[in-house]
Amino acid sequence: MNMTDMHLLVCSDLHGSDRALDVLKNAQEDDAFDAVVVCGDFTTNGSPKYVKNFLAQARVPVLGVPGNCDTDAIVDLLVKAGASVHGRRVNIKGLEFFGFGGAPPSPYGMPFEVEEATMAEKIRAVGVRGGVMVTHTPSLGMNDLTKGGRNMGSKALLDVAEELRPRLALSGHIHEARGEAESHGTVFVNPGPAKEGYYSKILVQQGVRVSMCRI
Repeated sequence: MNMTDMHLLVCSDLHGSDRALDVLKNAQEDDAFDAVVVCGDFTTNGSPKYVKNFLAQARVPVLGVPGNCDTDAIVDLLVKAGASVHGRRVNIKGLEFFGFGGAPPSPYGMPFEVEEATMAEKIRAVGVRGGVMVTHTPSLGMNDLTKGGRNMGSKALLDVAEELRPRLALSGHIHEARGEAESHGTVFVNPGPAKEGYYSKILVQQGVRVSMCRI
């Protein structure tokens, strides 16, 4: 793969908050990025207005997937803005980004719930080895431990990651499972909830360097 160094601002679980907008503003003032990656839950059943505002404030391309709290209107907006990697693949500076959003069905009936098998099928259709896999739901055992001590990640997504061996696998969803893990050459990152000021700075070179940050 021919690519130059990539500087990524990664965030998740904005939930329509002003603090998440501050994350974007402050991070961009401190560092120069090549892209902003959002791992879902731009809103909580919210209108596209917040997402439009976020996209307008970004100085570089934004790539994202919907979270389980996002609606079809958010997905449509991301597609129209050229900011979607939900069932899509996008190349920036030689690095391939691909993914799929949502979360598995739950008792809560959230707006964007998808069977794990469907997530895996859609990602396989667009995924490539050595790229960046972007999901809302984490892979099983990778930054997915709840406060109650349960691993809430997806076995199907873990299988896909082990097959495709992306350089990075980015996710959110489990707010308290902020962190970094590595398996089979893939670095898994959950930046933590942007609504609480958390985000990650990631430098992709020959290797991957992750900085966990908070404003």
